[in-house]
Amino acid sequence: MRPVEQYKVVQEFLDRVCKQVRARAMHPEIREELLGHIEERTELLMLEGNAEEPAVQEAVKQMGDPGDIGKSLHLAHRPQIDWKLLVLLALLSLIGLFGALSVDYSGTEFVSDFFERKAWFFGIGLVLLIGFYFLDYRKLKKYSGVLFFITLCLMGLTLIRGVDVNGLTIFLDFGPIAVPMLGVASVFFLLIALAGMKPASEWGTWESVIQILYRGVLPIVLYSMSGSMVYMFIYLLGFLVLTWTTKRNIKQFAVLTLLPFIGLAYILFTKRVYLMWRLEGLADREEDGGYFMRVIADAVSSAGWFGQGFAAPNPGIPYVYSDSIYPYLIYCFGWLFGIVVGMVVLVFLARMWSISDVLHDSYGKNIVTGVFVVMGLRLLMPILMGLGVVPIVSLDFPFISYGGINNMLDFAIVGLLLSIYRRKNMIPSEVGQAAPKVT
Repeated sequence: MRPVEQYKVVQEFLDRVCKQVRARAMHPEIREELLGHIEERTELLMLEGNAEEPAVQEAVKQMGDPGDIGKSLHLAHRPQIDWKLLVLLALLSLIGLFGALSVDYSGTEFVSDFFERKAWFFGIGLVLLIGFYFLDYRKLKKYSGVLFFITLCLMGLTLIRGVDVNGLTIFLDFGPIAVPMLGVASVFFLLIALAGMKPASEWGTWESVIQILYRGVLPIVLYSMSGSMVYMFIYLLGFLVLTWTTKRNIKQFAVLTLLPFIGLAYILFTKRVYLMWRLEGLADREEDGGYFMRVIADAVSSAGWFGQGFAAPNPGIPYVYSDSIYPYLIYCFGWLFGIVVGMVVLVFLARMWSISDVLHDSYGKNIVTGVFVVMGLRLLMPILMGLGVVPIVSLDFPFISYGGINNMLDFAIVGLLLSIYRRKNMIPSEVGQAAPKVT
């Protein structure tokens, strides 16, 4: 207890201030900050010749009305809503619904009632977003290790009894629902779990080897066994970024990432024929491997600034309801519309990243970092594929393409980000960070 805190007048002042602040987690930090101000004023008054007790009483009086201070602090530490992120999410969702309606009316796709189904997934996703917004994300941290282990088990189970779709075994049936447990679902679960697990800076020598094999190599092997190369790369990048943010030093990071890179090199070597076929399709679009890219390039180049119009018949673009929705939107509505979509995506990602800059909680920062890696690649890759910059891979466009479980999961993840942002002023600063000053 600080010397001035023993005085009843100080205790009553602090109690009356904290009574107005509903964010109870902030009370210790608020009391510490106010005590510091009272001590400073007391010392100045004592230097002027006042005795300690009268100086303390005068210092408390100079602080002002505790009720007003408490109300001001409550406003500063009340729950926050990231309206900018919500508006950008709404724009992406409206683009997706509009695109689904255009595909529906074009009558050229085998997916019937595309718009109606997407609207249903949008509604369910909205409910999940609201639910995760009100969830206190900090309660998930103690289950991080369990979540990581269970996700790995479900990934292994998917390899044994999963559903094979287009040569990829990534879906696991839970009754009538097929969850991409070797796809985007597992990537999110694993990286969110990693965010709350023991950081790399606290690993010992032998523990580092075990953790790298468990957290880094094993998931990569499971993804490669399913044939899900794109999600393997996404997870590996997310793992490397989170390891970098929690490293002890650069030397440790280099040693820790050696085994995952060796595993990746071996996997790439075994898949070299497939990878070369993909790269040849990108370089030479006249060959069989470049058929899809040739069709997409022709459609985009013929769109012009304003496109072929709403519900234009599909010129042969494959999977316009999922992987290739972006080039189809350009074909229908033009290059200008494509630029607008790209700008909304970039601003959405920038806003998502900005959340980490205002957080005091390292666990929240790590979650945002992991989610940003996954969302960033999944939002940018479909655009780059549509522009012919990267090879065509099976990767849906979040919020815009038809995705079912993926759509709902994306909304839930944004809800988790909003939950983190909601509590940005309700969580005390960590050791080494300055507490906000009271003015």
